[in-house]
Amino acid sequence: MNLKKPIDSKKTMLIHSEAKVEFFKTYLERYLRILYLAHGIDEINIFDVFCGTGIYENGKKGSPIVAFDAIKKLRDDQGFDKRINLIVNDSKETKVSTVRDYIDNNNRNYCDVGYHNQPAELMFGEVIKQLNRQSRNSRNLVFIDPYGYKEIRKATLQKLLENERTEIILFLPISQMQRFTTTALESDLEPYKPLRIFVDSFFEESHPIRKQYVSAIQYIDYLKEKLRFEKYFSASYYIERDESSYYGLFFISPHIYGIQKILEVKWDLDEEGGKGFRQPEAQPSFSLFEQQDKELAKNDNYKRLEEILKNSLQTPKNNWELYEIILQNEFLPKHANEIFKNWQENSKTLKVSEINTGKPARKNSFYVNWDNYKNNVGNPKVLFTLL
Repeated sequence: MNLKKPIDSKKTMLIHSEAKVEFFKTYLERYLRILYLAHGIDEINIFDVFCGTGIYENGKKGSPIVAFDAIKKLRDDQGFDKRINLIVNDSKETKVSTVRDYIDNNNRNYCDVGYHNQPAELMFGEVIKQLNRQSRNSRNLVFIDPYGYKEIRKATLQKLLENERTEIILFLPISQMQRFTTTALESDLEPYKPLRIFVDSFFEESHPIRKQYVSAIQYIDYLKEKLRFEKYFSASYYIERDESSYYGLFFISPHIYGIQKILEVKWDLDEEGGKGFRQPEAQPSFSLFEQQDKELAKNDNYKRLEEILKNSLQTPKNNWELYEIILQNEFLPKHANEIFKNWQENSKTLKVSEINTGKPARKNSFYVNWDNYKNNVGNPKVLFTLL
């Protein structure tokens, strides 16, 4: 009788971890390119606080190697005009050593690399020190993929974001946290203390997450809201490990443009809903209804955003306000423009007028995009009125 040996996830990258790293890679490539071409930015820093294994036994690349490869690709395309630093850390020295071997053997002055072998608490302190003493012309991305959640503190995340030049990608085992939240809040036992501290720091006494059962997806949504820390922007992306287990990727940024870029990644990776990664079917399906299913998902998203916009336009809104509303609800301007065009052309229920003159704006001119938001903050171009 042949029994399959269980796969060791510490040595072999599983498909849900591939999805996590793919998300990180896709955003990082865009992030680096935008900052590299931006005026007034002369240094880019990438911190990988829990770097893990560099190359897995099945040949898959972990986050620090993906980060290095993204930097190398950028250098090959754009040259060496700006300084880029890659800082990697893990509490296990053997993992740092593996990462060092790969990068040092392939680095041709693509970036300056700092290797650390510290517990997470000490490394977070080191990262915060570096952020506090750097120039205003620096930008930072901190990737946090912990072995659980016990090292994650609300205060730590806030300190990382304080300089308003830093973005965070955070990966958490949501189903594990969801499963034990009620027990952790009711128990004084030491094993539940980290989760109790985590929940206490984010969720007030009256919050539903403390009072009743919530699904893993609801848990992700609730935490995403709390990670906004009032003035920051946040988005989430779920990753399915199996039918009963979900992880959550969270993105936090002080800048709305960062959220637009992360939403573009989400919708590129999940074109049906922009929400997350699901495990592929055990046997690929070539259903004749596959395209129909995609159309149904698209229609559901259209209706959901249409309802959001209708509620928002109970009072008139300018293009700047609508840009924020669309992104905060994790849609893209192109999704909203499709609805605006339909309202304007078919139902005749949308009035778009120039703010300066009061005259009707040119047909299909909505100005709901980053360029107009960036160039006209405090001076929006058009006003939307739903008739």
